[in-house]
Amino acid sequence: MDLKNVKAIYRFMRSTDIVELEVEGPDGKVRIRRGGAPGAEAEAEEPAKAAKETKEAREAREEAAEKAEAENIKVVTAPMVGTFYRASAPEADAFAEVGSKVRSGQTLCIIEAMKLMNEVESEFTGKVVSILVENGQPVEYGEPLFHIEVAEKA
Repeated sequence: MDLKNVKAIYRFMRSTDIVELEVEGPDGKVRIRRGGAPGAEAEAEEPAKAAKETKEAREAREEAAEKAEAENIKVVTAPMVGTFYRASAPEADAFAEVGSKVRSGQTLCIIEAMKLMNEVESEFTGKVVSILVENGQPVEYGEPLFHIEVAEKA
């Protein structure tokens, strides 16, 4: 199954209350499971309300990005679609916390995609100002993950 179809399925799942979906076709089979507590039921929202919240969230994210640019803050984005993890194992310490200093090349998180664990490294040296994604949450390509205040060069 090609990546375009998998992305379309993923977008569909994010717009519904479906927690797990398995699709099989002539090109292959894909199984997608959303993060969160297994068996937890979310309240069904009206489509207009969900769209409004999405629009508000998008506007807030864009506003934060504009503010970040003005304050010498860089954004680390997701390099792929997958599941965001702050640590290498559930009992392990997080790679980065808000307020921690990071250097260029340091691992910030892991994104699991197709059972492969992909380390996401910082492109900047500085301080983590905010973590924009919850542990275990699905992320899309290009989605902002971290804000890093870039260290001033002496």
